[in-house]
Amino acid sequence: MKKKMLYIMGVDWEWIYQRPHVFAKQLAQDYDVTVLFPRSVLKIDKKLPGENSISFRILWTVPYQEKNNILGRLVRGIHNKIFKDIHSFDCIFVGYPIYARYIPADYKGKIIYDCMDNHEALYPDQKRVYKMVRAENDLIPKCDLILASANLLEKKIKQILPTVNSIVVRNGMGVSEIHSPMPVTVKKQYSIGYIGTISKWFDYPLILESLKQNKNIDYHLIGPADTKVTADRVVYHGPVAHKDLWNESQNFDCLIMPFVLNDIVTAVDPVKFYEYIAFGKCIISVFYPEIERFKDFVYFYESEQEYIELINTLKEKGFPPKYDSVKQREFLANNTWGKRYELLRKKLKEIGLGKLK
Repeated sequence: MKKKMLYIMGVDWEWIYQRPHVFAKQLAQDYDVTVLFPRSVLKIDKKLPGENSISFRILWTVPYQEKNNILGRLVRGIHNKIFKDIHSFDCIFVGYPIYARYIPADYKGKIIYDCMDNHEALYPDQKRVYKMVRAENDLIPKCDLILASANLLEKKIKQILPTVNSIVVRNGMGVSEIHSPMPVTVKKQYSIGYIGTISKWFDYPLILESLKQNKNIDYHLIGPADTKVTADRVVYHGPVAHKDLWNESQNFDCLIMPFVLNDIVTAVDPVKFYEYIAFGKCIISVFYPEIERFKDFVYFYESEQEYIELINTLKEKGFPPKYDSVKQREFLANNTWGKRYELLRKKLKEIGLGKLK
């Protein structure tokens, strides 16, 4: 017999595979997990996902429901019916603070909050920022355990409530195969790749300037794109299934993370780094303190000029990885999602959520 857990996600289960999906599947090993995820009523696909070990419910969302008070009250009234049996769950795992509003004040079970983003920095709309900050500030004192995916996020949580029971549980390596670094070859033309969401933090000016100064490189961008530029030698591949990332990127000479530093980026422990390392590629990234621990694997830059110089230097050598297969495998063995779940399982047991006898 397993304890019942309601796992509230902030993204559609069919969105790109990431931390909430991993934890939900891992938790289903030890708990009777019901995943509740949002999906727009405008989406054509109305079917529930097919995962044998997890039950699913959809929290249907309506455009502008967080901006329009009347519409918001109507939608929340409908949502409350989805949460009508919330007291039957032994614990609630919250991945998005706004949805914690559906947890009643008299709920007796355990509440866990996974703080994986600096949420208030994600929204330019000040009204939404205010709602998010208020929701998170209300949620934190109710929690029996808070996970933070980065040091900066735990620091923010401690500023809100210094006595909160919190722990840093970073992201992990989620690809099934590790590809050893291959011998480098100096070539006339190189392909540089990026894997992940392409949004306002993607440094297009950096990319365009590097293309201007280097005629023998091209860029391949994999992932959903909120914004695009039209330029020669910039190729968009669109979203790719997680299991197909290696096939799509195996011919890239280098993988990059060219971000503009802001309050979103500086609080991120990049999942892509674990995957980049598993692919055995040369890796280049903008530097910020949270990712200093990747210094043995990643070539860092702090300015446009440093990036250009790195490209020039590394292309003359065939873009060699900064690490060998021994360092690669040792690092990845200690940074799997399995290792992360061992830590999470231990903390859940400490707050009384061990397995039932």
